[in-house]
Amino acid sequence: DIIVQRPVRQHADMAALNPNSVNTIRIMTLLEQDSVKIISALVRMGAGDMVVDNYSSGGIICGIEDGGVLKKYGYSVAGKMETHPTSGVIFAGRKIPSYDKACRMVKKAHPMLPVFRLVSWDVAIREDGEPVLIEANLINGGIETHQRVNGPLFGDETKSIVLEALEGTDFPGQRRK
Repeated sequence: DIIVQRPVRQHADMAALNPNSVNTIRIMTLLEQDSVKIISALVRMGAGDMVVDNYSSGGIICGIEDGGVLKKYGYSVAGKMETHPTSGVIFAGRKIPSYDKACRMVKKAHPMLPVFRLVSWDVAIREDGEPVLIEANLINGGIETHQRVNGPLFGDETKSIVLEALEGTDFPGQRRK
């Protein structure tokens, strides 16, 4: 019940965020009938001497805008910040290397898991700039962290997605099929 994996040596730009952890990009995708849509993306970073990038273990998260650029603020469970407390890196405008490649990779992978409409993918960027899949989060996928850094996930599609999720239930206003 274990998986052994070779260590990932991350891109220098990712290591600059926190050199003690492999800092990953978490990309949430929605599988639609004929396409895969990127719903939200963020970067996960360790802090201090942490060797993991988990937000719940004291790590930091920061939203990623279209084009792979970090937003102004990062967040830890302790609060909001403009710079990484360990490395001093300023978040606003910092470019994530190979972001487009990572997005293409997860969009290609998602149809291989057609049962799961919503997936959060953890992707590291190797030294050579190639994305490598660390894991696929199939249940929940850190929805609360995505919403903390990027706001509501589904925008104008919220109502139709909620109605689809409730389809076949006895929720008031839904017809049972």
